[in-house]
Amino acid sequence: MIGIGHGSAFIGARMRALFDAGAPVIATDPHPANERAIAVYKKLGFEPFGSPQATRWGLILPMLARR
Repeated sequence: MIGIGHGSAFIGARMRALFDAGAPVIATDPHPANERAIAVYKKLGFEPFGSPQATRWGLILPMLARR
């Protein structure tokens, strides 16, 4: 089921619901090496917000989507 749009559709629907409920910004934090996830998030309107950061859960790339 990878690569046929299910993830993009699910994330896009959730984003619309959050924005419709009044969220001004949505954030996500994929691993910087997860190119597939980053490409999907960019396609849906997320942009990197700063450089990769080390957290106690591992390395992340902060990304934001604005309404």
